[in-house]
Amino acid sequence: MRNVNLNILKFLASINNFCLSLANIGLGVSHQLSVISYQLSVISHQSSVSAFFSLLPAPQSPFSV
Repeated sequence: MRNVNLNILKFLASINNFCLSLANIGLGVSHQLSVISYQLSVISHQSSVSAFFSLLPAPQSPFSV
């Protein structure tokens, strides 16, 4: 009977470790998504600034004829 209880405890511990590993994978994915989201916001900001400046007229040289 003691051997059966020990096997059940080992089985429960392995399930616990499996669940913890899934949680760690989830945290890693969540972190990666946050990084990607930040990078996309930076790219979007750079594009909007670039688009704004492309709408401005080109500066004229005071020496141009």
